[in-house]
Amino acid sequence: MKFWKIKKENKIIIKKNILFIIFLLFCSALSVEAKHFKDVPAGFWDIQEIDRITNSGIMEGISNDYFMPKRYITRAEYAVSIIKTIKQENIQVQNAYAFDDINNSHPAWQYIIRALDLDILKPADRFFYPNDFITRTEMLTFLVNILKSEHITKKEALVALQNNYADYDDIPDWFKVTAGKAEVLGVIAKEPPRENYLDYDAYVTRAQFAYFLDRLKEITEGYIKEKYIEEISPKIVEEGGIIIENTIRKDDIVTLPVKTVLPVIISGQLKSGQTKPGTMFQAKFADNIVDEENHLLLSKNIILIGKVLSSERSLPFIKNGSIFFELSSANKDGNFTRIQGLADCIPPVTESNKITRTAASIVKGKNFIAKDSQILYVRLYKPMRINIVTGDILD
Repeated sequence: MKFWKIKKENKIIIKKNILFIIFLLFCSALSVEAKHFKDVPAGFWDIQEIDRITNSGIMEGISNDYFMPKRYITRAEYAVSIIKTIKQENIQVQNAYAFDDINNSHPAWQYIIRALDLDILKPADRFFYPNDFITRTEMLTFLVNILKSEHITKKEALVALQNNYADYDDIPDWFKVTAGKAEVLGVIAKEPPRENYLDYDAYVTRAQFAYFLDRLKEITEGYIKEKYIEEISPKIVEEGGIIIENTIRKDDIVTLPVKTVLPVIISGQLKSGQTKPGTMFQAKFADNIVDEENHLLLSKNIILIGKVLSSERSLPFIKNGSIFFELSSANKDGNFTRIQGLADCIPPVTESNKITRTAASIVKGKNFIAKDSQILYVRLYKPMRINIVTGDILD
């Protein structure tokens, strides 16, 4: 019985191995079926980059059989492939363009106007010069401008350039830092036999362009992944912030219970019994509001617009004065609609004011006054649920 089981397991293993071999052969077949050009031999210096870029549709061969790797890239071709690489084919064009040497009948027109709108290319007065060639200087300047290169210091850039290029002294000083950053980023195509020469003023060949595009595609896709991960992760405040205790978290939703105190700095003056309902005021949070795990709940950068809903005067020995109001975001991209809160004469609990708080609760009759730039301690009138990924207030 055991032998039968072993035989059966061996059969399964053999079957899996056969399937795996078939899969590998299939993948090999796919790679063999990748676009092949008669002028791009198997040992060509960037055949892999050319294959990837042409198979993705970002670049095309001159024909089905020829890529023409040494031919120069024109400004029109440059616009088409760059826009495809950074996936901006459908962005809305903000400006109107008219040139004496090209119009909307040109097959690259829609790509060209998007490249102009994104500052990828510059026109010359009334001419675009679609058939002029692109230099390596233009290419590298564009790439360094759109890629994350701020972390590369001037010294690092110059050392990298000097250590790798024999024509370092021929490179203009104004371009050296940009070229050095491009070297550190690994976006410079090093075509034999001049891999040790920058040739900054040379025109870009189709082979070099394929290499540039492949690196640009790889890096920008990495940025998109980083951005996606950032967008689906709770925002963390590394330093500072006012911690709200006793919050309740379920997945990405944090609930602030009723009577949670939020410190708000106001502009203007509010006084219970005198400030009329409908009075508007501006405010902001005294600092970032965070939970006990330092997740950002409410940002100190949000501009708040307050509206007084009711204002009650104090009554001796019966009640303290209070103001009931709502806060909403004045930011164009503000993620919450309203916070309803109550401000009164009973301060938030701290070790130093327990006696004061108790006295204010028992010996009633004090009016509430909040002056300009003073912190207003707002007690939530109802629970507040916050999505700590998007920052949205859900109630």
